[in-house]
Amino acid sequence: MRHFVKIAVCLLPLVVLVACFNKSSDHSRQEHEVTALSYDIERAVKEENVVPVVIVGSGPSGLSASLYVARAGMKSFVFAGPMPCGQLTQTTFIENWPGRERVLGLELMNDIKVQAQSFGATIIHDIVTDIDFKAWPFTLKTEEGRTFKAMSVILATGATPRGLGVPGESEYWGKGVTTCAVCDARFFKDKEVVIAGGGDSAAEMVFELAPYVKKVTMLVRKGSMRAALAMQTKVHAFSNAAIEYHKEITHIYGNGESVVAIDVYDNETKTTEKRPMDGVFLAIGHDPNNKMLHGSLALDEHGYVVMNGRTQETSVKGVFAAGELQDPSYRQAIVAAGEGVKAALDAASFLYEIGFNVDVGMKLEQNFFEHFSDVKLELKEIFEVDELYKHVLNAKGIVVLDFYAPTCPCCIRMLPYLEAVAHKLAGNVTIIKTNYAVVKKTIYRELGTNHDIFVKKLPSLLVFRDGKLLDINTEVMNKAEIYNYLQQFLK
Repeated sequence: MRHFVKIAVCLLPLVVLVACFNKSSDHSRQEHEVTALSYDIERAVKEENVVPVVIVGSGPSGLSASLYVARAGMKSFVFAGPMPCGQLTQTTFIENWPGRERVLGLELMNDIKVQAQSFGATIIHDIVTDIDFKAWPFTLKTEEGRTFKAMSVILATGATPRGLGVPGESEYWGKGVTTCAVCDARFFKDKEVVIAGGGDSAAEMVFELAPYVKKVTMLVRKGSMRAALAMQTKVHAFSNAAIEYHKEITHIYGNGESVVAIDVYDNETKTTEKRPMDGVFLAIGHDPNNKMLHGSLALDEHGYVVMNGRTQETSVKGVFAAGELQDPSYRQAIVAAGEGVKAALDAASFLYEIGFNVDVGMKLEQNFFEHFSDVKLELKEIFEVDELYKHVLNAKGIVVLDFYAPTCPCCIRMLPYLEAVAHKLAGNVTIIKTNYAVVKKTIYRELGTNHDIFVKKLPSLLVFRDGKLLDINTEVMNKAEIYNYLQQFLK
């Protein structure tokens, strides 16, 4: 008996531990339990402007989801968001996408978009600003004032590159501080730049910058790089590329127009060195784009959406998430695409479960009062000097000349917005585009040589009134921002 008591006493801590573990597990399950709502499809079909599936975001996960939703015979509406086609458009060549040995990120995303559209996916160049998940169908509002409802929502908003948070960073953003090497590499020809970061993104920036710059230095905060070994090998192959470890940027200096120097802190020696520098490129990680989700969905301690088991279902039934919004670990485009497919399949299963069918889809479409399409005006493109004078320098009224390049993701992102604004302001503002890569020896040279007008960054909007330059804007703007920006010249 005494022996039994000893065993029981010895086992008591283990029993308590197991009990605590079970209690903790129960709490975890309760914390991420799927929220229950009333899903009355008969009531939903009688409401106006209810759509079967809304996809928020148009990167690899969002477009892959739209493709599978469309293939399932359901109407899918993709809101492109502030970065149409996602972060992959800001890279150069991709060499790890199955079936594509080497492909430009912009080209790959365009191919996926075209494929999704060919099956009936609708892509809308607008930004969802608010979603109400407290009642079903879910209510969504957009930047342009659209309000509508959705039977299911797939969140694919991705993540945003982090900033350093140091003095001078915001002041010289776009004036030497940037996160897009493929956009700005050509403007740093024969200059010296640094990259903050040590992962794959930072290594890829070296590949984009090295052919242009005099020297590019990676400043890695830790004692080793996180980039894949193959990426590191490629970095070392560039004679004008260097890597420095235990280094951090603590201050960025400029002359009012551009970056001229940085403070570099050595976290091993605890010393700071001021260096002359022409450009600072950031590749220091991302934060999930969850601004509209706080309080409505379960998020983890880092702000990533919590998934329900091995599905793409969130804590609200009928709401799904895919890509970097819920993935802090893998951060690969192909993984995001796969999760988008899973989210689409989960959404289709959910809709069938609550009674969705072809008849329901047709009834919903009859009650659409929103056409869910962007009205655009195709922009005229000019190439020669005589066209510059005819359509810009000798033209009456407000004329906007958009300098872009097909390899510039920010330029491509803005083009649909410019087309929409051109339609909206037709008769008051004329918007014309010109390809920087093509017109460097014609229009670009003419503006610089004979008119002292220089384009130093892409994209650039040159605003003229009666042939006189009023302003040059190099900010990356959405549709509403472009519209509001041009309104000031009409007063």
